[in-house]
Amino acid sequence: MKSIIGKLILFIILASLVVFLFLFFKDRDDEPSEPNIEEPNSPSEPEESIPDPVGTNYLNKISGEVAEEVQNIVVEFLNVYYNSIKNLKENDMTYLFLDPDSEEALINQTALSLLIETRKLKPNDLSLDKAKYDLEFTDVSIEGDTVTLTVLEDNYLNFNFMKDIVSRVYNIKNQFTLKKVDDTYKIVEYNKVQDFYVMITDVYDGGGATRLEEIEEDYLNLINEKLEEDREDYQQFLNGTGIEVKTCDHSYDRDKALEHALKWVDNRDPDWIKFSSNCQNYASQVLYSGGIPMDYYGSASEYLQWKLYDGSYNENQVNKGYVYTWTYVPYFYTYAKNNIGYGLCADVDVNLYYAEAGDVIHVGTTGPTRHALVVIGDYKIDGQTVDILVNSNTVDLENYPISAYSYPYLSLIKIYGWNE
Repeated sequence: MKSIIGKLILFIILASLVVFLFLFFKDRDDEPSEPNIEEPNSPSEPEESIPDPVGTNYLNKISGEVAEEVQNIVVEFLNVYYNSIKNLKENDMTYLFLDPDSEEALINQTALSLLIETRKLKPNDLSLDKAKYDLEFTDVSIEGDTVTLTVLEDNYLNFNFMKDIVSRVYNIKNQFTLKKVDDTYKIVEYNKVQDFYVMITDVYDGGGATRLEEIEEDYLNLINEKLEEDREDYQQFLNGTGIEVKTCDHSYDRDKALEHALKWVDNRDPDWIKFSSNCQNYASQVLYSGGIPMDYYGSASEYLQWKLYDGSYNENQVNKGYVYTWTYVPYFYTYAKNNIGYGLCADVDVNLYYAEAGDVIHVGTTGPTRHALVVIGDYKIDGQTVDILVNSNTVDLENYPISAYSYPYLSLIKIYGWNE
């Protein structure tokens, strides 16, 4: 009996020891440690894109007869430019100029800096997921060791905030004067017609690097002010406020307006007269396609007519000729603002985020008076509008986000319809 009791006591002691050891090591396993997996609902870090290295080639295709060494300098110039705007990181381009300290070189570098810094200020990610361009060499002239030429540039861009849409820009005119030095061409003069570039050339009248820095700083300060106003507009849009809708006798056919805007964005409708600066002419055609009738009533000199029947200027109140409200940005704005009675029923300076297909946007350097764009729709993320997409002629833009424009001034002209 004593033997059985002894064995029982020994068993209880051993069992107690096993339980003690189990609890001891269990407690150690429960001590805090670095996790090796994420919690099921914890947010993951966003993937960081790797910027393209300098020297990446974005050229898609090339046409036109030109010497290889001429082609090489142009392609290198544009590759450096596209690398800069793709990564939103300014690369030096002055080394491609004959004199890196010349006004030509500094103007170009400042324009590039302005474009990049402006895009970095915008709420949407305007760096590029993809970029490529086509070139057409035209008007090549050679005199000794100097070459002058025009290069037409088309590009295809996928902005990172809307990777699913290709934004296209057609017929960008680049004008080069090149000089051959030691078997290599360098840029002597350069000019292009695009928003960020003309913002500099419009106001620069000398003064070198110091003046160019002042111009860029002034623009960036102004753009910051405009972005603050834009944020207020956006909040009103989210709240469903900040707009007064007009009632008109006849509605605007936005579907037909959009059809014209999409069909003729990179071409010119042969049924209409075309102009070298065709942006407002294109916008006016879009409105007419949407049912807005020509208006030859009122005084043309006070911009109260809107017509293009043929190519002869005619201010008389007859259905003949054309007037400048049809073709010239500031005059169309005045007509849209002031017209009463017959014709266009619209409103100007409307909250941008209420833009719809067929509306018109004016932009510019010192006011919204330089260039006309046609709204083709908006871009949404998670069902919420975050940008407005536009088409235009001269330069021809397609599916282009308005936020990617550098011009500081903007006015939405909202088209409601027309009155009898």
